[in-house]
This record gives sequence, structure tokens and C-alpha cells, in this order.
Amino acid sequence: MDMEQQTGESGAESGTSAAATRFLRAAKLCRIRDVEQLLAVSALVRDLSALIHALQKERGASSIYLGSSGSRFADDRARWQADARALETVLRDRLDLVDEQLDRLSSGAQFYSRVAIALHALDGLPALRGQVSSLALVPQDSVKAFTDIIGHLLSVVFEAADIAADPAISRALVALFNIVQGKEFAGQERATASAGFSRGRFDGAEHVRLAQLADAQNRAFRIFAEFADPAHAAAFRTALADPAVAEMERMRAVALSDDARHGELSGITPEVWFERSTRRMDLLKTVEDRLTEDLRLLCEAKLAQARADLEQADGRAPDAVMPVAMVLVDADPTLAGQDASGLYAPDGLRPKLMRSVLDVVQAQSQRLRDVSLELETAKAALNERKVIDRAKGLLMSTRNLSEEEAYKLIRKTAMNQNKRIIEVAEAILSMSDILRGVTAGGGAAGG
Repeated sequence: MDMEQQTGESGAESGTSAAATRFLRAAKLCRIRDVEQLLAVSALVRDLSALIHALQKERGASSIYLGSSGSRFADDRARWQADARALETVLRDRLDLVDEQLDRLSSGAQFYSRVAIALHALDGLPALRGQVSSLALVPQDSVKAFTDIIGHLLSVVFEAADIAADPAISRALVALFNIVQGKEFAGQERATASAGFSRGRFDGAEHVRLAQLADAQNRAFRIFAEFADPAHAAAFRTALADPAVAEMERMRAVALSDDARHGELSGITPEVWFERSTRRMDLLKTVEDRLTEDLRLLCEAKLAQARADLEQADGRAPDAVMPVAMVLVDADPTLAGQDASGLYAPDGLRPKLMRSVLDVVQAQSQRLRDVSLELETAKAALNERKVIDRAKGLLMSTRNLSEEEAYKLIRKTAMNQNKRIIEVAEAILSMSDILRGVTAGGGAAGG
């Protein structure tokens, strides 16, 4: 009886061991698939980064072009527009390839949604470019339109960082996302200040916007520094030590000064500002490119290790299972009154740093909720067009203008008052009774 019991126990142990080995092998196959997908995503991030950089230049050039009523940066705008078109083709080809490689990425519903929205946004580029070419926009509207498109592309990079399950790859993606995000804020600053320098003055709203963009850059770069490895952090510091960066910061201080409201710009031209701020962004792009390449190498190394582990899996006892990341509550007393939730990675990443990841996720999720609801955006755009058309109609009827003359008057007023066209249109409609009353009075007097 004892022999039978021992034999039964031995058979049960053997069966359990075989089952455990089978599941361990399945886990390692899943690990290989995950890293293969991350390798494909890293290539997508590289192409996204290149297109974003080109669109940032086109946005800045378009701002100067519109601010100067088409007299400046026409050639530069055409050149960067051509670059962006070529890189958009590369990205679309990459997306076709990645779609096959991802094979329904696990936990990727949000990722696929962001890609779809980004592609839809890119479809609107030809119309936007046509409006810029015909001077149908004011700089503020152009900057917003390009920024929305770039924001949709950035959201894809963000989702790529969010789906990574490997702690080392997650840290690399978080560092990469934050330098890309910081550079985007720098691009918005370049475009915003380009319009002011083209116009020859800055107003209070632009001062506030420029100060906000400077703070946003600093925040993104601080988070980058927390997650970047020492070599990347050193490359970042070296890039910002370039003399062009100090000169760009001097010009930023001029733009933010009270004198800038009265046209005292210390002889700074939009071309000089654009050249210095572009130099700074190009330096940041070199760090971004290094991060992107090292991310690819990291994914390849992780993939090679996962395949080696699979080859050695047979005959080995199952490894202890360790979670990649989990949510915890941090009892840090300095967080009293704040959201104390954080992330903890079992490979030694400090909870303080992982709280920064959560902070980024929360802030970015809020930003995405604000800018990526495509249906609401489409409805808002339609409503704006209706308001502008009504304002044109009012001017046509009360001032005997053609449709083109009415629109030019609205655009000129927006330029002079540094407002968006929709704001001027709404102001015109708010005075509809006055305008019609003046017309009626004038007609009665004439009779």
C-alpha cells in the first residue's frame, strides 16, 4: 500500500512538474511575443518622432508666413512642408507593417484608437496647408491646428510608453516621451513667439502663454532627467550648453518684457529668433534620436535574452513568478493631502520616481481627453465655421461688402487685435443689433 501511495505521489509530482514546465514555456513564448511587439513599436516611435519634428518646423514657418502676410518664410515653409510630406509617407508605410507585426497587441485598444485618430488628423493636413497658403488663417489658428495634429501623433507615443510591460523598456519610453513632449512645448513656444516677432510686438496673452510653455518644458525635462540613464542625461546637459540656447533664452526674456508690448524688441527679427530656437530644438532632437536608437537596441537585447531563456527552459524548475509592476499606496508623509497612489517596480525602481510616471499618465490622460474626442472636435469646427459665415453675412448686408471683402476685414481685425478669427466673428455677431440699427438709421436719414 505504501509503495502504491509513493508511486501515486511520484506520478502526481511528475504530472505537476510537466504542467508547470508547460505553462512556464507558454509564459516565455508570451514574453518573446511581447518584446517582439515592443521592437515593432520602437520603430514606429522613431518614425513618429521624425514626422513630429518636421511638422514642428512647418508650424513655426507657417506662423511667420501668416504673421508677415506672406512676405516671409515662403521658401522655408515649402521646404519643410515637403520634408513633412515625405516623412508622413514613411510613417503610413510603417503603420501598415506594424499592424501586421503587432497581431492584436494585448491591452492595445487605446493604442489602436490613438493611431486611428492620428491618421484622421493627418488627412486634414492638405486643407490646412491650403488655408495657410491663401492667408485664410491668422497665426494663432494655424498654430492651434498644427498643434492639434502633433498632439494626436504624440498621443500614439504616449500609448506606446503605457503598454510596455518590461520595467527597463518602460523607463526608456517614459524618458523618451518626456523629451519629445518637452520639445513639442519648445516648438509651440517657437511658433508663438515667431508670430509676435513678425508682428513687431507682444501682448499680455502672449506673455502668459510663453511663460506657461517655458514652465511646461522645464517640467517635462525634469521628469526626463529622473528616468533617463546617466549617458542620456549627460547628452541632454551637453546639448543645452550650446551658446545658441543661451541666446534663445535671452530673446525669450525680451519677448516676455514689458517693452515688447510697445514694439521694443531689441532689433530681434523673426528670422533670428526662429534660427536660434530651431537650433535648440535640433539639439534636443539629437538626444531624442539617441534615446530612440538605444530603445531599439534595448528591445533587441531583451528579445535575445527571452529567446535564450526559452531554449534553456526544458529541464529547469519553474522560476518564481514576479510581477512587473503593481499599484501601491505610499505612506510618505510629505504626500499628505495629495494622491498617494504610485507605481512600484520590483527591479529596484524607487516609488518616488514611479509616482512621477503616474503623474505623467494622469496629466497626459487629461490632456488626451481634452484634445482627442474627434466627434466633439468636428462639431466644434463646424460650429465655428457657421459663426464665421454668419459674421460675414452680417458685414455683407450692413456694410455692402462682398464675401471676400467681409472675410478679409474679419481676418485683418483678428491680426490687429491678436485674436482668433472665431473670437472676432463672435464679437461682430454680438453687435448685430447695433450694426443693423446704424444701417437702418443711415437709410432713413438718406430718405
